[in-house]
Amino acid sequence: MKASTIWDNHLIRRAAAAVFWLIVWQVVSMTVPRLLFASPAETAVHLAQMIAGSEFWLSIAHSLGKIAGGFALAFVAGCALAVLANRLTLVHVMLEPAVQIMKSVPVACFIVVALIWMRSAWISVLTAFFVVFPAVYINLDEGFRSVDSKMLEMIRLFRLTAGKRLYAVYLPSAMPYLLSACRVSVGMALKAGVAGEIIGLPRWSIGEQLYLSKLYLNTADLFAWSIVIIVLSIGLEKLLVRLIAGIQRRWERVV
Repeated sequence: MKASTIWDNHLIRRAAAAVFWLIVWQVVSMTVPRLLFASPAETAVHLAQMIAGSEFWLSIAHSLGKIAGGFALAFVAGCALAVLANRLTLVHVMLEPAVQIMKSVPVACFIVVALIWMRSAWISVLTAFFVVFPAVYINLDEGFRSVDSKMLEMIRLFRLTAGKRLYAVYLPSAMPYLLSACRVSVGMALKAGVAGEIIGLPRWSIGEQLYLSKLYLNTADLFAWSIVIIVLSIGLEKLLVRLIAGIQRRWERVV
């Protein structure tokens, strides 16, 4: 097999990239004091020890449960309000300033303000909602507004009901935008939720574990938790995208 043919393999390219960055990681860890920069091997050992403990799974369960709750609330609210805004111009106009504020305000500022109003135990729910809602609402609204004008003319001609219009015309057009929103917002929700936990320090959370790792200069644990967050982010994104893509395929068969 030719070298060019081997390099065309997607998995081989990814494996080569991973090996390259592991080598870079190892070289950096050899030039920096061990206290400040753990090596890949040391991080792997600490990760294995963490996985064997119940505190690791408890922290993941608590954090993921709350972040997923905030994501679900934002997803439902974003979809519902995008549909409503598409039907009523007044709703669209009234929501625009709030959505722009949510897009523009730094997450750290929002977290600090939110901690004045609520217990730290629920900060990850609100933070996930804060970053996901604008992404879902804006993408879905844009998808609704991208419907072909000829299709809208046909709707008026055949006098379809609002439900049939939404089901047969608007949602199929908006699905690619919704998939794009999910790809972006899953990782954002996890990062923002953990950032909220680092500041609020709720008990049994990923954010608390990261903060303690930093406090005790335990870079091996810090890197291990960072790897866990990356894996969770990629896994949840792929799961959600596959779920929505499956719903879209069924939808297309029905329509």
